[in-house]
Amino acid sequence: MKLLVTHRAPDIDAIASVWILKRFDPEHYADAKIAFVDAGGTLSQEEMAKHSFPPDEITYTDTGFGQFDHHQPDKALQRMSAASLVFDHVCVVNPENKKDWALQQIVEYCLVDDHFEDYFFEDADSVRHLFALRGILHGSELAGLHDDDAQIVFGFRCLDAIYSSLKERHKAMQELKKGIEFESRWGKSVGLETSNQAAVRYGQLKGYMLVVQKDPRRGGVNIKAAPRKELDLTPLYEKIVARDKKGSWFFHNGRHMIINNSSHANQTPTPLSLQEVMEIVRAC
Repeated sequence: MKLLVTHRAPDIDAIASVWILKRFDPEHYADAKIAFVDAGGTLSQEEMAKHSFPPDEITYTDTGFGQFDHHQPDKALQRMSAASLVFDHVCVVNPENKKDWALQQIVEYCLVDDHFEDYFFEDADSVRHLFALRGILHGSELAGLHDDDAQIVFGFRCLDAIYSSLKERHKAMQELKKGIEFESRWGKSVGLETSNQAAVRYGQLKGYMLVVQKDPRRGGVNIKAAPRKELDLTPLYEKIVARDKKGSWFFHNGRHMIINNSSHANQTPTPLSLQEVMEIVRAC
């Protein structure tokens, strides 16, 4: 059993550095307890006695001027943070961690936040950033929702969720590379054979006006157009339901989505293949 110590009112870097140790060096830290000190400080002799941990079983992150702190004079001006230092450590412990794209993005987010690099964002003053992790954690402090222990637990839950979303995004990026690009009356389009719903949204974000997804696991098809007023999928919907009498299709009133693979309703999947749906799209 080890003791992880970070500073009170833990910010993103403090929370993430502890989270990375517990999640990615579980052999040493999975069951570690967590304690808090004033920023820059370490545990007093009395506090160490209270926690019943010898000094060699105590690890400091983002405080204490140790291995996982970056506030020393020789480090403070470098682009590093507690999370990046911990990341370097877990990559030594398990070199596979170095390939973890999702974990890399979390570390990068911590670096940007810790060095206030969002100052350079084109929309740095946008309120949308208050909906991101930094704004949520800061708001929880202002609202008095959490003490230090609860803030860590809440931060862990957020990071677990963000990590899962990032893993899904990374898979979506790979899926899009395997997509079949084609032209349609709606513009640049792509066909995807994937169960990853994030790949559809990612395809739209990357500039495809129309994305056709065939789910190989469930068998259904979803067709989504970019949310532009001039893109109307009515003629496509009419052709599909005229061709397919077995699948159950839902045409969204916004006229940008034709759904046969909803996770919100029981639908009979279409027998049409991805290639057959793409042919219908091209023929419109």
